[in-house]
Amino acid sequence: MLGKRHPDTTMSYLTFLACVCLAVVSVTAAVDKTCTDNSQCDAGECCQILSEFMIVSKRATSGTCQKYALESEPCGLYDRINGYCSCTPGTTCTAEEVLIPTTPGLQKRKPVPPRPGYMYNINCVKN
Repeated sequence: MLGKRHPDTTMSYLTFLACVCLAVVSVTAAVDKTCTDNSQCDAGECCQILSEFMIVSKRATSGTCQKYALESEPCGLYDRINGYCSCTPGTTCTAEEVLIPTTPGLQKRKPVPPRPGYMYNINCVKN
């Protein structure tokens, strides 16, 4: 009897699975929409155009709508010039020097090493 299920159980399982798939697709449908300009994206999103080639004549002209990083969320100092969305309008990506605790754990390497005993905390900050 192993492997045999009651038809109602199988049907309800498939219905549940279909609903979950539909919910996931509808939530992610707005982000990753193809665009050529920020005006084609929803509020809180920008048109992220990433270029594979750094030659002007071969740069990409279309991208996808992606969400901005909100205030106090991590960001990259070079995101905007590399075509990523970065921080929401009215905020800027700022590096703040923070004293390292006595026993630092493993952490991501930062672009520019701070002075000894400190690390950079890079987040979106209100202007």
